[in-house]
Amino acid sequence: MNTNHLRRFGALAVLFSAVSIAGAAPAIIANKSIEKEKIDASSLKAVLLGKKVAWDTGGRAILAVLKSGPVADEFLKGAVDMSSSSFNNYWRRLAMTGGGSAPHVFEKDEELRKYVADTPGAIGFVDSANVDASVAVITLAP
Repeated sequence: MNTNHLRRFGALAVLFSAVSIAGAAPAIIANKSIEKEKIDASSLKAVLLGKKVAWDTGGRAILAVLKSGPVADEFLKGAVDMSSSSFNNYWRRLAMTGGGSAPHVFEKDEELRKYVADTPGAIGFVDSANVDASVAVITLAP
């Protein structure tokens, strides 16, 4: 792992610690079909930015995100160094130029969690208080 990956992984760890103190701790969740997938900070970033469209273990990577709010802003800032609005604009531009299919966007954690639970290959993030046994919680690999 190179220095940039270590920095990004460290930044995500600090982010999750800081956010949990503020009360909105993001959790990376995935459909149970990919819970064995090795996901590190760089592969998570690649999925979030549409650069990784398939899982190493097979199947399509399907991204689900929260539209906005403190969990979305904090998670996206740490994972891809963007605010929610910048991230949404990034995907609008990418979709308009034929560079990818925009992520599935949800207003509420519960809707996103249900979508991820029901959709093979899906990954997303929610407030950790809204995680249940229907999804796999992903811990980033070093």
